[in-house]
Formats: sequence, structure tokens, C-alpha cells
Amino acid sequence: MIRTVFKGNIVLPDRILHRGCVCVSGERISGVHEERDLFRDEGVEIADYGDAYIAPGLMDLHLHGAMGKDVMDCREESLRTIAEHQAKQGVTGFLGSTMSAPLERVTDAVHTIRDAAELPLPSQILGVYIEGPFVSTQKKGAHSASFIRGVTEEDRERLTDAAEGLKAIISLAPEIEENMRFIPEFVKQCFVVAIGHTNATYEQAKESMANGVSLATHLYNAMSGFGHREPGVVGAVLDSEDVMAELIADGVHVHPAALRMAVAVKGPRKICLVTDSMMAAGQGEGVYRWGDNDIEVKGNRATVRGSGVLAGSVLTMNRAIKNMMDWTGVTLSQAVNMASLNPARILGIEEDFGSIQNGKFASLVVLDREFRVLDTVLKGKSVKSRIP
Repeated sequence: MIRTVFKGNIVLPDRILHRGCVCVSGERISGVHEERDLFRDEGVEIADYGDAYIAPGLMDLHLHGAMGKDVMDCREESLRTIAEHQAKQGVTGFLGSTMSAPLERVTDAVHTIRDAAELPLPSQILGVYIEGPFVSTQKKGAHSASFIRGVTEEDRERLTDAAEGLKAIISLAPEIEENMRFIPEFVKQCFVVAIGHTNATYEQAKESMANGVSLATHLYNAMSGFGHREPGVVGAVLDSEDVMAELIADGVHVHPAALRMAVAVKGPRKICLVTDSMMAAGQGEGVYRWGDNDIEVKGNRATVRGSGVLAGSVLTMNRAIKNMMDWTGVTLSQAVNMASLNPARILGIEEDFGSIQNGKFASLVVLDREFRVLDTVLKGKSVKSRIP
């Protein structure tokens, strides 16, 4: 069995182990220690990253695409390109996110994700995030209104069959048609149910949480806002201890002050950083076709051309970590947890992923002091050789 020792500043869930060592045997972590200069055992490989940070591999619950490719392409090659881009940003696991479309198209995308999850990709496909078509036309964002509708029993059966074997999140607006009654049905089928793209009242949102909603799709964005007489979905999420909240920390979707408020109210353990990135991520400025819309990218802002409506992002997870530290004052460990351990918890895979601890998979990211990615390690092996 190959044994490797990674040396650097180890980002643990509650602290930084300066000049520490992560010992790896095969695919898993076999020990985390203070610095050891001598490893006399034969066959031990030492990767010394000096003053860099060694953190758990990042995990993006919510992304649509990158490098000109989209999950809704329904092509394994597109998912491979997306995975390669993710690995370069330190992401070792992600969920492919769908968009509102005919259900046949959505299920095709889910089937493609399930097939691609078996491939030896440089960033692991953990599952699927079904975002739409069960949302509100009033809070549709970049979703196509022509496909938006309520859940039916046939939808539930088809999506459950398509997602079998995958970790799955489904986001819906609970106030639409019969969506509310399907929440516990999806929970029974091991879906994580999120509230998103919704104009629900505070009371409707709280009812959905009582029925099983445990995640908020990109908090603040595409949901009824907070008012002192009608707290809306934002108020319900902030007022619910058991609900995890996604945040897009790019400075476009959420003002830094609102990020600070979310951290202050929810606490660092109840926030998952996500990118919600779309096909323009990694491509630069320009106009891109996404679904039925032309998306214009200028700087770090992606909008539906002619309307100014935000349409996903071009954010990367390593940059989201730095932004959270700069704008909210959370510690490095807390910011990294938001991009690794907390997403693992919402998926129920924290025993294997999400932190640098004995027995977990050795999926790691090496970051310099500016949070640029120096290396990404997936289950004990550097992925550099697997990325063109």
C-alpha cells in the first residue's frame, strides 16, 4: 500500500496545526501529527508544501457548469470538463445542478450524472441538485417561465428512480400547487429538500421546514425578503436553527453586511458556501447562451442580457473562502468548514469526507496564502496528471 506524508499548515475543523503532517495510506488518512522531520520507513513519499495550507478537499453542492459546458448538456464529456475545472479550484466533490426544463430533459441530465459519477474524474461527482421546474414564476431568476410548474406524483416517481444511488437535493417553492405535500415524500426517498426560488410567506416557509425542508437555496437570492411585519423566507431561514443556508459569497449576490448577518444569526456550522456557477465560469467576459437566455458576463457578474437579473455566477470555491474571511471575520477553519464539512453534513457523508481526520478519505486541497490552489489531492493522489 502506498504511504504518503503531506507536510504544511493543516486546516483542522477547529484550528490550524502549523507545520503538521497528514499521513495517508492508500485512499485514506492514517494519521495527523505534529511535524516529523524523519520518516525512516521505506516506501514513504513526502510532499512538503512548506508554509502553504493543507485543507480538506472543497465540496460544491450547487453548480451548473464551467468552461462553456453545462450539466443540462446531458453529456458525460461536459461533466468531465466541469470536473476538471472544479479540481483546478480545489473542489474534490460536487453536485451537478439542473435547470427548469421539460421533465424528460431533467431526468436525462440526472441519468447522465449517475453514469458520470462512476468515471475516474479528477473531481468526484457526488450527486445531483434538482433546481426547477418546481419553483415560483415570481422568483424565477434565470429559469424559463414556460417550464415552471408544480410537482406531480409521476414527477416524484421518475425523479426518485433517476436519482437512485446518488446523493440528491431537490429545491422547490412550497407555496406552488401541491409542492408542500410532496416535501415529506421526497424526504422519505432520502432527498435533501431545499426551499428556493420562492415567494412563500414566513408561515408557509416555516410549514415547509416542519414538513422536512433542511436547506435554503442561495439564501437572500430568489426568495421573499425580510420585512419587520412579514419576515418572508429570509426571516424563516434565519429563524430556524435546523435549516442549513447556502451563500454565494461573490460580493454580487449578497452584500458583505448581509453575509455577516447570516453568520451572526445562523452561526458558521449552518452555512454552506456554494458557487452556483454557470458555463461562463473560467471563460472570461462575453455573452453565453444558457437555457432560453443570453447571459452577459462582465467582471464577476453574470446577468440575463437586457434585464439585469442575476444568472448564476463565475465564482470559485477557493475565492469564496477568502471572501468570507475578508468580509465576515470568520476564521480560516470556519470558512473552510463552510466549503467542506458543512456540505458533507447536509449530504450525510461526513464520516468519509469534509475534514482532515483519521480514517476519512484523503481528499485535500493545498492553498497558498492568497488561497490560490497549488495542488488538489483526490483520495490520496494528486489530480494534476489527470487534468489536461
